Amino acid sequence: MQQVLADAAAPSSADFMYLDPAFKALLEQRIEANWSAPKRLAALRSYLFADDELDIRYGEGVAKTAMETYESRSGNCLSLTNLFVAAARSIGIDSHFQPVDIKPIWGQQGAMTIRYEHIVATGQLPNGVRYIVDFLPEAAYGDFDQKPSADEDALALFFSNKGAQRLLDGEALGAITQLQKALQLSPSSSAAWSNMGAAQRRAGNLELAEFSYLQALKHDKNNDSALNNLAALYDSQGRTKDAQQVAKRVQRYRQRNPYYHFLLANLFFDNGQYPQAVLLLREAIKLKDDEPNFYQALALTYTRQGEKKLAQQVQQRAVRLRVNDTAQVEQGFDHRFWLDTGHLN
Repeated sequence: MQQVLADAAAPSSADFMYLDPAFKALLEQRIEANWSAPKRLAALRSYLFADDELDIRYGEGVAKTAMETYESRSGNCLSLTNLFVAAARSIGIDSHFQPVDIKPIWGQQGAMTIRYEHIVATGQLPNGVRYIVDFLPEAAYGDFDQKPSADEDALALFFSNKGAQRLLDGEALGAITQLQKALQLSPSSSAAWSNMGAAQRRAGNLELAEFSYLQALKHDKNNDSALNNLAALYDSQGRTKDAQQVAKRVQRYRQRNPYYHFLLANLFFDNGQYPQAVLLLREAIKLKDDEPNFYQALALTYTRQGEKKLAQQVQQRAVRLRVNDTAQVEQGFDHRFWLDTGHLN
């Protein structure tokens, strides 16, 4: 598929994770090499992210290199994770990228949805204890794989992120260029293929759009964005039967996905349609009864309806679930850090 994948050599992660000598020297001054690994790890987190230190913070937007994140003092989850992993390695701390299943984060571009992914930092300390650093602490997680990812996968996500942002900015050709780089590095990335389909459709390349969506579904049959976009593509081409078949798959998947009910409930809430939001949140809780965000949203919705007693009861459930969460945001930070666990409760 040469029209999708460029012939140039795959991009390198060197520039993506590069730290200049001056910054490395600052790290060496602040963090002594003879300190224990846990002490160096704590010192690095404090130096980079504590509100009384460099105070590098989360901010939405396009992904940045490690040095761009350091110099701008902000970045999205991938940018912050990139800076942390590169800096941790520079002071002798084992550190890797770890993609996590986050549901759902979708951008909207006209009739198309664009899928985003999330990534955290993880590593193993000399005593065998694993640590995790997450720069999107309000995220709702699905499965959490314990196998660390290669640097190339993070770089692919970097280009996929840039491609999605270009598409949201209306730059279809620029998006295709970035997504080509992502797919060179990670040909099995369902999210990158899905976004490539959206970019190709926006550029008017309908056959390539269909091919890309089908590739996305080959690698993840439950990629809701690809399913939704493929149905819309077929509908626009007058392929009614094909569109209906895909639409049925979309509907079946969404009915089983508690986070989709949660997403819809938020839309109804924003429009002041509180009874509809309550029904959707109850359905989300029926499908997944240990997600505190569902109860929090339901409590707020009950409050807007004047149902104070119900709101209080539901709020108490949300608080209990959050207390049981092993990954808490510490005072002075805006990211989660935790040890010795392979999943989020």
